[in-house]
Amino acid sequence: MSFQIDNRAIKKALNKVNSSNKSNRSLKKRSEDFQVFQDVFNKPTLLTLYSLFNNGTLSYLNGIVNSGKESNIFWGVTPEGNDVAIKIYLTVASEFRKRLKYIEGDNRFKNINTNGHKLIELWARKEYKNLLKAYSINIPVPKPIAVKQNVLVMEFQGIDGSPFPTLSETEVSESDLHEVLDLVTKLYTKCNLVHSDLSEYNVFKNSSDLILFDFGSAVDVSHPMSKDFLSRDLNNLCRFFSKRGIPKFDVEKKYQELIDNDV
Repeated sequence: MSFQIDNRAIKKALNKVNSSNKSNRSLKKRSEDFQVFQDVFNKPTLLTLYSLFNNGTLSYLNGIVNSGKESNIFWGVTPEGNDVAIKIYLTVASEFRKRLKYIEGDNRFKNINTNGHKLIELWARKEYKNLLKAYSINIPVPKPIAVKQNVLVMEFQGIDGSPFPTLSETEVSESDLHEVLDLVTKLYTKCNLVHSDLSEYNVFKNSSDLILFDFGSAVDVSHPMSKDFLSRDLNNLCRFFSKRGIPKFDVEKKYQELIDNDV
């Protein structure tokens, strides 16, 4: 998408939302832009973005990079000229209610409010905390920059607005398998986290490294289902790499090796 959104555009959009529904007709000049404003930039989200522009976190958004059932990712730029990814969780997404199992039982989150908006804001904070924890011990993840309401700002993984390919989109080798298993091990033993949604679709591959992302589902190892999630992550990796012709690793052996380190 080619449109650019800055502080003035957000303010203008807020004025339109506040005036009347008729004013939305002016956004129909380009149906794609109109759809984005309708689906993503509702009034609470506009207010959140306006705050992030005003506090110096963001300078402008260049356009959408990826969209899904739960969130849309935008390529943005900071006042210093650094590229960032802005993840906007959809405040109307009923999908989040299906993900309560990744929050309930996690000792880091108490008195969970299952109200739609509050749950989504909690999910955004959860992903931010998980990324921060992983980043703090040098696990290759997008550096988290800020979180506010349903908006997460993090380091952009890519070049000129194009994200790095995921494992699903590129050639892989046995060394890639060993590298991602090492990351799973480090995440579990050093960071006390299980990714819980790991697959070929949420591991970037650049010219020299693998980078884990999508940490919203990640849980602390004390979570009652953490071992089930760990087993699923390992099986997902085994399935993908074996489909690509890489010899299978012993999932049960790797799983046991990890949980044997539990205190």
